[in-house]
Amino acid sequence: MAAYFNTNQLRLTMKELVKIYMSDCEECNELSQDCMELLRHNFQAEYAVYNKQTKAVEIGINKNEDDFNNYPEIEVYSFPIKEIGKKIDHSFKHNQEDLEFYGKLIGRKKGLGSNSVVLMD
Repeated sequence: MAAYFNTNQLRLTMKELVKIYMSDCEECNELSQDCMELLRHNFQAEYAVYNKQTKAVEIGINKNEDDFNNYPEIEVYSFPIKEIGKKIDHSFKHNQEDLEFYGKLIGRKKGLGSNSVVLMD
């Protein structure tokens, strides 16, 4: 069975999904694989982890990604778990490839299969 979403519905569903991810993270003290993928995707990050001591999500972004001659210089950003939902919402992207990525995450969480979310204009 397929689920049909327009961009606004997809964004609202992603907001709810992020709340679930963060709630799960607080319970398990780690980020789910899907949550890590979302953070890495939206922030074009090298990694995303949950720091148990500070109760914050840390995201590592390569500062000089165009320079392949040197060792990567990773800048780490830390966001309290309570604020990460806002950061993800602000980083929401509207192009077709990104919307398809979000649809796959939603499909996985809802048990629909990764290609069962259909995007409509």
